[in-house]
Amino acid sequence: MLLECHAAGTAITKKEAELLEFELDSQLASIKVSRTQGCVKAAPDHICESASVCKGSVWITCFAAVLDQVNPVSIGEKARGAKVLDELVNNNYQEV
Repeated sequence: MLLECHAAGTAITKKEAELLEFELDSQLASIKVSRTQGCVKAAPDHICESASVCKGSVWITCFAAVLDQVNPVSIGEKARGAKVLDELVNNNYQEV
């Protein structure tokens, strides 16, 4: 829902970013145990576009990209998007 609002032009608040961060952490944990989670399905094109990721990217990549936009990590820290890609590769998600 937050990504839909973001795609529609609504700014994500600090509290909403915290919720999105929690969701990202939960989804990262879940991809290690289940391949049926919705976070590894392709997000709609308008969500990918608003997150500034390639069309056909998975939802979890969009979560990470939006969080990196609204709440960037500190200098020297790995971006959330890079962490997500590492986890997807480490867990053999070939379609990513």
